[in-house]
Amino acid sequence: MRETVLREGTEANLRSVFGGDDGCFLTDDPGLAAWLAEHGLRAATFDGVLSGREAPPARAVAVPLDYGRLPPRLELRDILSASSVLWISLASFCGDLETARYAIEKFSEIDLRNAVATNRRIITQLLLSRTEIGISGPGTDLTLRLPEVLQLSSRTRAELLPDEHSTIGNYFEVAMSPTDLAGRIDTDLSVSGTLRIDSVLVARHRELQGARADRFEAARDIAEEMRKACPLYVTIEDNRFVDGFGPWADGIDATSGPEYRAAVTEIAIGTGLLDPARVDWSLNCLLNEGAAGVHLGVGNGLNGMHFDFISTEARLVTR
Repeated sequence: MRETVLREGTEANLRSVFGGDDGCFLTDDPGLAAWLAEHGLRAATFDGVLSGREAPPARAVAVPLDYGRLPPRLELRDILSASSVLWISLASFCGDLETARYAIEKFSEIDLRNAVATNRRIITQLLLSRTEIGISGPGTDLTLRLPEVLQLSSRTRAELLPDEHSTIGNYFEVAMSPTDLAGRIDTDLSVSGTLRIDSVLVARHRELQGARADRFEAARDIAEEMRKACPLYVTIEDNRFVDGFGPWADGIDATSGPEYRAAVTEIAIGTGLLDPARVDWSLNCLLNEGAAGVHLGVGNGLNGMHFDFISTEARLVTR
C-alpha cells in the first residue's frame, strides 16, 4: 500500500511538471536508482548519459547525492540543455541514501500543482499588503516591512518548458532576500521580531570551494545540535539576528560567512503544505525546507554555508 501511494503521488507530480508525461529519475547513486525502480518509477544513473552511451531523457528529475561523482555544473547543464529538468539537489544538504529515500517519499506527498497555486496566493497577499505584513505563530511574532518594488523567487506555473530547468525549492516556497551576496542589507525590505525555531537546516552550494567548503561538516554538526535543542527562540532587529543563538552564534558566523554578521539573507514561506507532524524535522533534508511554516536564512551557500531556521507553524497574517 505504501509503495503504491509513493508511486502514484510521484507520478502525479511528474505529470504536473512535465505536461502530462512521466519523467525519468537521474541520480549518481546506484542504490537510489535501484530503490526507485523497485517502487515502479523510471530511474537510471548519470553514467549512461555522461558516457554518451545513452541520450539524455527529454524529461528528467535530477537527484544528485554526491557532487564529486558529477562533472561541473555548467558542463552538466550543457549535456541536459535540450531536456526539461527538475533538480532535487540533495547533495547540498545530505547525501545519505536513507535521507534520499525519505526525500522522495516527501516529494510524493506534496501536491506540486497545489503548491504552485499556493505560491500565487501568497504572492498576491504580499503585493496587496503594500507596506507591511506579519508572520505569526506559536512563539513567533515578526513584522515584515515591504519595499515599493518586491522581488520574489517562486514558481507560479507548474509545467516546465521543453528545455527549462528548475529547482524543487521554487515549487514549494515563496522567498525574498533582504541581504545581497556581499552582505549589504536592504533597508527597504526588513524583518524584525521574535522567531520560534523548530528545526534547522544547513546547505552548501556545489561550487563552493577552498577553506570555506571544508566547514560543511562543522556547520552540519551545529545544525544537528540546534535541532536537538529545539524549540529555540531568537530575536531579529532590522534584518539581523541579535539574540538567541546562544553557544552556536560564533559557529554560525564562522561557517556562514562573517561578512554577513548574522544578517537575514532569506525570508521564505513554505507552500508544501505537509502536516508538520508527518515531517521528520531531525533530518537535514532539502524537502523539509518548504514542507510547512516559514523559515529565515543566514548565509547564501556561495560564500559559505546557508542556514535555514524553520518555524513550522508560522503563517503570514495581514495587519
